[in-house]
Amino acid sequence: MTRQPPFFRCLIICLLFTCTAGSFAPERSEARDPEGLATWVWNPWLLRKSSDDLLRFAAANGIDTLYVQIDADMNVADYASFISRASAQNIRVYALDGAPRWALDRRMPEAFLSWLTTYQSSAAANERFAGIHIDAEPYLLPEWTGDQAKLLTSWKGTIGLLLDGAKRLNLRIEADMPFWFDEHVMPGEEGTLSAWMIGHFDRVTIMAYRDSAMQIADVSRNELAEAAKLGKTLQIAVETNPSSETPQITFYEEGASVLNHQLAALRTMVGDHPGFAGIAVHDYEGWKKLQAQASKAAASTSVKATSPQTSAGKAGKAGKSSQAAKASPAKSTTRKK
Repeated sequence: MTRQPPFFRCLIICLLFTCTAGSFAPERSEARDPEGLATWVWNPWLLRKSSDDLLRFAAANGIDTLYVQIDADMNVADYASFISRASAQNIRVYALDGAPRWALDRRMPEAFLSWLTTYQSSAAANERFAGIHIDAEPYLLPEWTGDQAKLLTSWKGTIGLLLDGAKRLNLRIEADMPFWFDEHVMPGEEGTLSAWMIGHFDRVTIMAYRDSAMQIADVSRNELAEAAKLGKTLQIAVETNPSSETPQITFYEEGASVLNHQLAALRTMVGDHPGFAGIAVHDYEGWKKLQAQASKAAASTSVKATSPQTSAGKAGKAGKSSQAAKASPAKSTTRKK
């Protein structure tokens, strides 16, 4: 056998390594970003009438990804103009859509993919969506308790349709899911439903709706471990809108200051976890209201602090406050799950 010179052997090895490495690279990969921050924009008409406010809010809060609802009745020029401006601020815009009935009626996701295909093909590079974000929540359907296996089997087929559509469009595809999906299984598959979702989507967002960093980290623990095992990452989402279930679901009662403090604490707790890739706050309008309420309260406090008062007036108010404090029991901070 004729031996090749060392240089040629080295060159061949390098070329083989390069080709092999490329073949194992994940499709539509995105680097893990523990500092990532996203939010949902469910009212796309805001892009027309208050896009400046939305982009200012995103910049002020360090938001790098916006999930914007798709409405076929909107003028595509509104989406194109907004995405162009968001791109200039290094903000990714994902096409957001989904409904519980998607699990049973594929005409709706097919219509969404058709709209998105047409849009992407006609938009300029800086006007295109960066990905797809699905929020379907099939567990809200009566079939979830009636015939869960049949519902999930149908949902599995819809997911396949969405994954194929994203691949054709060369777009990342993400999905929301509740933290308790680790208690269920996808029919015909091994492992938990949460692991199946994490494994098939480019990324999932865990709706870890609790109002303390400790509880949020706790309910996300299993999914973070599953993501790391699968070589994937996930986002952890929190709620700002009022909830009819229990106060512990949302930061609506606690306000913007507590939200910021708890999110910082959450990053400290799980920021180094290989499965963690940032936080998502649900949603833009709820989050904005919390901040507006905080600003209003701060302004009111500032006015009271600078208003001249007589010593008698101060004493009277102090007396009332003291009496009210005795009469009103302290709010309990212990909540049941």
